[in-house]
Amino acid sequence: MFKGLRRLAVGLAFMAALPVHANALDQLASLLTGYERFSARFEQFSSGEQGTRGEVTSGYLAVSRPDKFVWNTETPFPQEIVSDGEYIWIYDTDLEQATRKSADQNTESAPALILNGRIHELDRMYEVTLLQRSVDMEVFELIPKLPQEAMFSRIRLLFKDAVLSEFLLDDTLGQRSTIMLSEVQLNPELDESIFSFTPPDDVDVLYESDR
Repeated sequence: MFKGLRRLAVGLAFMAALPVHANALDQLASLLTGYERFSARFEQFSSGEQGTRGEVTSGYLAVSRPDKFVWNTETPFPQEIVSDGEYIWIYDTDLEQATRKSADQNTESAPALILNGRIHELDRMYEVTLLQRSVDMEVFELIPKLPQEAMFSRIRLLFKDAVLSEFLLDDTLGQRSTIMLSEVQLNPELDESIFSFTPPDDVDVLYESDR
């Protein structure tokens, strides 16, 4: 109960501090730039144009700005994605395979920009609209300025008590990915070692080109 009241108080403080005339981009910036670290549990599933819901994956994510993150899928198949800011490692436990690629290849990924609070890059790539705002909830929509170059045709972000709670990502093939967050913590204590990865000795390692 106390945690819920604290989050509501934080949300009200954000709203009180934001000028009434502020545009949608400013409002989104106020919600995404007030912290340096972020952690949460996630559930993710995809759905097609007919609304059929796909398999649910779940796990844990953590972000340490700038550009460090962990995205660990636990079910139904374990996978680790780890970035130390220079390289991104993708480790598929069941396949006994790890892939390393340059983190520069992820610099314009919309989810990465959002989690890193890179508002200027989002402004360059997307039109931001505030679709809904109430005492405890905000819903933003991001539409690419250059649709022919975008991976996603639309992104929606839902904030509950000023905390990011849900992503909706519509890709250009008509499929939607929904990511729901829970147990969200802002500026948690994080061991920096979680953002480094050393492949086990018995796995195959693939090195993608840094270009």
